[in-house]
Amino acid sequence: MIVSLSRSTRAPIHLWCRRKINLNRVPLVSLRCISSVDRASNKLEDSTSSIGRISALRLTRCVSSSNSLEDTNSDDSVGEENPSSPSRIVHVAGIGSNGGHVTLNYGPDDCFQSTYHASWLWSNDPKKVMLPSGQRTCTPGQWSSVYGRPKIKHAEIIYCIVGRGTKVALDAEPKDSLGSSIVSDAPKVNVPGPTPKDCCHALSVYGTYPSWLSVSSPYNNTGDANLRPYLQIHWSTPHNHDMLDPESFYDIEWLERFRYDENAIANRRKKTEVKPIHAIRRSGPPLCYSLKTDPAHKSGRYHKQPWENISSKHAKDGLVHVNYHSLIDVDDQILENGLFNLMDAIFSDGAAIVSGTPQPKTLESDDENVFPVAKIAKAMSGGSLSHGQLYGNIFHVRDGERNSNNVAYTSVPLCPHQDLAYYESPPGIQLLHCVAMGNGVLGGESTLIDAMAAAYRLRELRPESFECLVRCPATFVKQRGDTCMTYRTPHILLAEDGYSTSGSKSVLDREIVAVYWSPPFEGPVLLPPCDVDRYYEAYADFERMIDNSLSTNSADSDDLSLHAHDFTWERRLAPGEVLIFNNRRMLHGRRGFSVQKDVNHDESQRHLVGCYTNIDDTLSRYRVLLRNTHSTHILNACNRSNIIP
Repeated sequence: MIVSLSRSTRAPIHLWCRRKINLNRVPLVSLRCISSVDRASNKLEDSTSSIGRISALRLTRCVSSSNSLEDTNSDDSVGEENPSSPSRIVHVAGIGSNGGHVTLNYGPDDCFQSTYHASWLWSNDPKKVMLPSGQRTCTPGQWSSVYGRPKIKHAEIIYCIVGRGTKVALDAEPKDSLGSSIVSDAPKVNVPGPTPKDCCHALSVYGTYPSWLSVSSPYNNTGDANLRPYLQIHWSTPHNHDMLDPESFYDIEWLERFRYDENAIANRRKKTEVKPIHAIRRSGPPLCYSLKTDPAHKSGRYHKQPWENISSKHAKDGLVHVNYHSLIDVDDQILENGLFNLMDAIFSDGAAIVSGTPQPKTLESDDENVFPVAKIAKAMSGGSLSHGQLYGNIFHVRDGERNSNNVAYTSVPLCPHQDLAYYESPPGIQLLHCVAMGNGVLGGESTLIDAMAAAYRLRELRPESFECLVRCPATFVKQRGDTCMTYRTPHILLAEDGYSTSGSKSVLDREIVAVYWSPPFEGPVLLPPCDVDRYYEAYADFERMIDNSLSTNSADSDDLSLHAHDFTWERRLAPGEVLIFNNRRMLHGRRGFSVQKDVNHDESQRHLVGCYTNIDDTLSRYRVLLRNTHSTHILNACNRSNIIP
């Protein structure tokens, strides 16, 4: 039957097609072909002798011209559709005025629509990706003053049959049910191969697929279920323009992965934003592991549930515990399954514990490789420790260490904080190995609270205070005889752009991408006089949310203090345990401690051995391990950036 592709176009485009694609039936052949495709494909094939080839079939084509669409947008949501399905129904709704963009309709009933600008497509042209490095070789600065920015002349969808990971010789042509060849003598055209699910490049530069596939144009279809759609762009810029080839091909799955329309941005945020349901709690694991993740009560408290009803992989203290020997074997080799379980817990919940960690052979060595905590850290980061300039790559947290040149090297309480907030890029992961916790030590419990979840809740409870902490920069300081470090940044950082999950475009409703909080290392704020008092009021509001020591009786606390009461994790570490947490997301602290009288030396010791890893190296290691799983979506790592794809 004939169906209209878009009600919003001036001249509706019609296409012979079926409303759905299933495993046994494919769309009928399209209305027309453009001869320039063949000429361009010959040129490309001649210039890519090293291209990996898979025989594929061009089956269906939907064509549009550059005068067929005004600016259009759809408010339909993506919902739960599977963006990776190779048999997605998609067609060109039309091209904007002057060829400035192309709009695609997705789904059997045009359930949502997305627009791609010509400048964006040109900048991400797969042919301009250098192999094998993946570096992009085209930039907008290369646009000629004569030709200007690229313009789209035609756009069409072609469907190809792609054998997953199987190389097929070009002469192995498919046959119909009678055994006759169905492939014409038409020349081949090269299209990008499928990209890995976390790949930002429009061309596969890693993974199991070839970077390019060789595509034939048959006169009829094969009924093969492995249909994969591609967008073919015909540029209107003269073909002799050095920086622009006449045609470009884009994998639809890759285009959909990087949609930048309002719905796509909001849906991506839903999958990555850290909320209170993702936070570890005083009474157990994060509520996101429960099927019942109801929002907060009017009292300001999220539902309490016993840990047994939420997650079987968490221990009773609410954290995932991983045994050291499931990470590092007796020959100090890394065991990737155990490493992934650990890193997955850290990047999901913010923290985890490694148990059964051996004691270092010596505690006074300058060799970092002597310490098991360094072996864990290097396994997580890909081989290196970080941020060792001030305290060493390996540091010791014990009373009197380094002449107590840090409050951590005393026995006084430590309020919730991040380490090294005065760095432009603070440590990503912190590891603390408990090597001694004597029975004569009274107190000294470790604490954690999720700063990202607290900031999210502050926006709900005190939007004026949230706005102030987003707008007013704090001053973070580390100064001593041999050190002078200062860094100014707001306590709460938001994404540079984007939409809320409800569609709001308010600046304050953008995704929270970082929190900076370290009261012991803050200096004078430099603010306009009108903001000073409001800043300290907002500071006090957030501090009550993250420091439960400021309120001793939860029954009499306000809604801010209740958050600190419900979401502060607290436990005394035992020898052999390594507490590992995301220093960007989690605030850690310590209860003050004292030592009983008349106890021997060993029973009087509270000694943690620590180190850091860089957030970028560690996140990269985790995301590479994540490729072997079913999903690449992770919560925001609090590194001042949205997580993509």
